[in-house]
Amino acid sequence: MTDTRDDFTIRRATLDDVPLLQAWSCDEPVAWIDSERLTAELGSRNYRPEWSWIAEQDGRPVARALWWGQADANRPATLDCVTTTVEVAEPERVGAALIRAGLDAFGAGPALEFNVDVSPAWADDAASVEAVRWRHEAARAGGFSRTTERVSFARSSSDPVPGRSQRLRFVAAPDDAFHELFALVATGTLDAHTQDMVAREGLEALADDDLAFYRSLPGERDAWRVAELLDGTTAGFIIPTRTAYDASISYLGVLPEHRGHGYVHDLLAEMVHVHHGSGQDRIVGTTDAANTPMRGAFERAGFSVTRVRIVHEQ
Repeated sequence: MTDTRDDFTIRRATLDDVPLLQAWSCDEPVAWIDSERLTAELGSRNYRPEWSWIAEQDGRPVARALWWGQADANRPATLDCVTTTVEVAEPERVGAALIRAGLDAFGAGPALEFNVDVSPAWADDAASVEAVRWRHEAARAGGFSRTTERVSFARSSSDPVPGRSQRLRFVAAPDDAFHELFALVATGTLDAHTQDMVAREGLEALADDDLAFYRSLPGERDAWRVAELLDGTTAGFIIPTRTAYDASISYLGVLPEHRGHGYVHDLLAEMVHVHHGSGQDRIVGTTDAANTPMRGAFERAGFSVTRVRIVHEQ
């Protein structure tokens, strides 16, 4: 697939382009995929030549886009890396063309994302602000319509472990119970993705999507738990699973009628114990920058901020 513009050409990479993709470098203050990681994950099929795009100008490569997906997937899930060489005068224009080429090629299916990772203090650094700016403009022009700033956290087993709840008990439950809970906790949520999906498609579609998504993640389904008060009343739930790399605080929810009592701390503490108890050293989690209560819960549970992620969604 080749798309020729006035002054540059966009084409899908091939196996012959792997050395070019591996030799790429980036001096901007954003996270990018270096040769070591790309080589490793080309081997695991999380990155693939056919999921990568190259922009050329006068026969020279000037920009690269790398999409990531599960090793057994037939379609990627996220655009992880869009970079240009320093001589590109309008990186947002080339970036938009790279993004559009990927979205057009992958066609209909689960919604795709474009993630831009920067340091927690990015807004105070002019170079970081510029790197975020042009990628934001490229994302909008290329086909992504919504943007959310999220904060990523991590902790290790050497960090202080929060005490386990004395006022909740955690019990196993079937998928249909979690399906119902996904819909119930959406009321009053501060999560931007949930708010948007409910507005566009409704609670039932949200619950369907959430259940399918969290079932698809690595990790043990047997670790999912409903949180009950000591009298048996359901107060919330936890879903401790994994990313492709780490144990994850994938989802916790408190039912609307039980909010305001600090149960988020009980739920998060239980997930920390579940992961560390199963031998996981590092635990990660992410929440919207605007979700002040969840950010405070992470900090209270011994997590530290590791990065800010700008998430562009379709």
